[in-house]
Amino acid sequence: MFEGIKDVGKMMKQAKEMRDQMKKVQDELKTISVSGVAMGGKVEVVMSGELDVVKVSIDPSFLDPRQADLLCKAIKEATNAAAKKAKDLVTQRLSAVSGGLNLPGM
Repeated sequence: MFEGIKDVGKMMKQAKEMRDQMKKVQDELKTISVSGVAMGGKVEVVMSGELDVVKVSIDPSFLDPRQADLLCKAIKEATNAAAKKAKDLVTQRLSAVSGGLNLPGM
């Protein structure tokens, strides 16, 4: 009769442990950075594990006004590449904690 109560207590404990582990992973992601490059490395965007742009590097040869469209395209490509790496990293880290469960908001 009381077996169900034990199971609920165990589940509550496991949920708290998972929440604590996810908090730890989220804190770690704040310290990690990934980069995306475009145009053979002439444009680089560095993002945090939280998807914040930390740094943008542009080869001086791209600062020519005649290259403006190409520069905009390269920044977009590098930003998207860095964002994909950051998202993949977040998914990988949180998946390791959640045991592969697809948790909303994570």
